[in-house]
Amino acid sequence: MPRLSDAIRYADSPSTSEDELRRACEILMLDTAGTPEELRARLRGHLGALDAERPVVCLNPGSVRRKRDEAGPRLRRPGPDEFAAAFSEEIAQVPDAPDFAALLMAQLDVTKALAATFGEAHAGLRYAPDKWSVRETLGHLGDCERVLSYRLLRALRGDETVLPGFDQVGYVEAGRFEARSLAAVVEELAAVRAATAALVRSAALGDFSFRVRVGSGSITGVALAYLIAGHERHHQHLLRTRYLPCLPAT
Repeated sequence: MPRLSDAIRYADSPSTSEDELRRACEILMLDTAGTPEELRARLRGHLGALDAERPVVCLNPGSVRRKRDEAGPRLRRPGPDEFAAAFSEEIAQVPDAPDFAALLMAQLDVTKALAATFGEAHAGLRYAPDKWSVRETLGHLGDCERVLSYRLLRALRGDETVLPGFDQVGYVEAGRFEARSLAAVVEELAAVRAATAALVRSAALGDFSFRVRVGSGSITGVALAYLIAGHERHHQHLLRTRYLPCLPAT
């Protein structure tokens, strides 16, 4: 479980690169613009205001991902008529990005950082008896992304087949995630995300406008891409605000 002193040491270390400082700011939901000195000062200011007795989100979830030569698409924001109203809040959480595939991979780093914060020792933590554990939450993200990414594939290929819904709650129980290690669940989520990012990166912009039918409703490809990102950001918020306060003091 990361300590505040570890985070401060990481931010202050001369060996922490500019990309690592930028990622640390993103993990802490800070502005990621500026020079290395500005990023470091921003991190110091934020960390200095935290309670030293409380755990802090892990700032170093692994090596920084190498930037790809092939950029992903800049996806337009979907209109409100392109998805069901129930998805509005999650889609609204997604920022505009010049490279949507890169956004998805950067968000995965944040999720990995949150998972590392809890670690195996606290992966079974629940903020209420009837809520999913940290491990189940991450398993749920992987399952939902598999389904949503498959729907995105159908949209990008112009498939007019009506697709069925799925029981996202039932999937968590059937997934038996509590019988697995947190590392294995995170590894699986990362594999799913890599496939989703590759799908987004390879598609033509015009293909994202196709509307695929799901049950009695429909959703466009671009809305599905935003929903994948927004669903993850929704659960990142819950991990920060509901689960993290339940960790014991360091």
